[in-house]
Amino acid sequence: MNDFFAALYELGDAFNLGNFSMELYVNKLYIPVGISLFLSVILLLVIFYYLIDHPRFNKWPHWLLYVAIICILNFGLAFFFTYSELSLIYQIQNTPLPYWADFWIFSLINFLYAFLLSIAVSLMIRWWSRNCSTCPIPN
Repeated sequence: MNDFFAALYELGDAFNLGNFSMELYVNKLYIPVGISLFLSVILLLVIFYYLIDHPRFNKWPHWLLYVAIICILNFGLAFFFTYSELSLIYQIQNTPLPYWADFWIFSLINFLYAFLLSIAVSLMIRWWSRNCSTCPIPN
């Protein structure tokens, strides 16, 4: 599972962050970030299309705002999971944490993946919604 998420997040060498990526791989931090990405996007979009499901929200600006919230949540989750675990490891080793910018870059990559996954999941599950089946793209 770690290999799958590492390949997804590094996208070959396009998003490889060098030593930071190696730290994420060795400490198996790709797994909680990847699982939280998939579960949060799917769960929150199911809530949008099947629980909220109000005609007022069947407009693309509402959908985009909701997806922006999902993306911001995933940005925070990626930052939290990686920073909390690596800072604890480096604190135990009594060395300063060298990856400050890499945490932000990795969180932005997770933000991007959350947006792309939100589009894909929306296009797959919107058809069975009673009121929001035309959101974000009209039929």
